[in-house]
Amino acid sequence: MSQNQENFKRGCTELLALYLLEKEDLYGYQITQLMEEKSGGRFTMLEGTLYLILYKLVDAGYLSTYTKLVGKRRTRKYYHLEDLGREYLKQVLHEYDEISLGISLILDRKGEES
Repeated sequence: MSQNQENFKRGCTELLALYLLEKEDLYGYQITQLMEEKSGGRFTMLEGTLYLILYKLVDAGYLSTYTKLVGKRRTRKYYHLEDLGREYLKQVLHEYDEISLGISLILDRKGEES
């Protein structure tokens, strides 16, 4: 994968993680798997990269975390989208739609298949 593709992907990860968390609480590995599954394998993400983004979103108050016991001794940290995060997601989705439309218009690719 090219460096440009990696940079573009990193920029989209925050939006995608927030969007997935809007549906249900998830743990980090689950988020990476959903991204890969829903994208048909086109969007893969290392957990370590994702966690940096999740920590940033927690620090900003957009997400909260809780730990859940899995089995007898293992725990998982789940991420929960807070109301502030829902508002932020709306804002980021609107910005994405505007930028995406603008890029499509400039490239004259609206409706084209790649």
